[in-house]
Amino acid sequence: MIDLLIQNFHFIGISIALGALAVSFIYWILNKSPISGWLKTSEGIIVSFITIPAFLFGLAVSTLAAGIWDGHVSANLSLINESNAIRTLAITSTNLAPQDKLKLTEAINNYVTAVVDKEWPAMKAKTPMVHKIASPEFEALNKLANAIAMEPKQHSLITSRLESSMNTLQHERLVRSSLAYEGTTFARWPSIFVLSFLLLFTVGLLQLRSPRAMKISLTMGALCIGSAMFFLFLNLSPYSGLNPVTPNLLKSTLNTISPTNTDLPQEKY
Repeated sequence: MIDLLIQNFHFIGISIALGALAVSFIYWILNKSPISGWLKTSEGIIVSFITIPAFLFGLAVSTLAAGIWDGHVSANLSLINESNAIRTLAITSTNLAPQDKLKLTEAINNYVTAVVDKEWPAMKAKTPMVHKIASPEFEALNKLANAIAMEPKQHSLITSRLESSMNTLQHERLVRSSLAYEGTTFARWPSIFVLSFLLLFTVGLLQLRSPRAMKISLTMGALCIGSAMFFLFLNLSPYSGLNPVTPNLLKSTLNTISPTNTDLPQEKY
């Protein structure tokens, strides 16, 4: 948790500054602005009035949280599909000629190692152009798989498995890149900030007769809103945050695809 706080210090600092600015601005409007006198003489503001902006804010946050959860589900499914494609390639390699088997398992090993050791940390850190980090290894694997699939008298089932697996890998690479950089962001939800301000403003309206109580209420409201925003921010990307999707499942395929592993399961066609 401490590491997460340090990594997201920039967001924390901006959130605190915006919260303090919003609280100060609302307090000034309600107590010292030219319209503060008119507001204080107004009657009819009841506690239930706060439920309107509170409901709208809660609805926006829950919708955003649902989108974040869908991103995590998609990331897990993508990892499963990619791992399954790697295992299919590894099993298919056991039915190839010894030289082709060695080349294919070595290419698979290089690709998985590049994804686990280089591409995944880049996705977590949101490094630009992450989809190109393991591209050389993927292109080498794709070129080799296509060459083996197009060999004369190659079994049609082997050709089908190689082509299907490589198409799956290509698709899941695009999915991972999209989820890492084009997923849910606060920039696409400006309503969150607008509704947060309106909620705080409503809290302040209910404490017009007591400036001290207003300060306390606005501060507590800002802390509550800031906490909700912070935990949402931590989990915006499925590859970072409190419960990130890790490449452990993909990494486990290395036990199957090691070029030195001679005990891979054999399939007969």
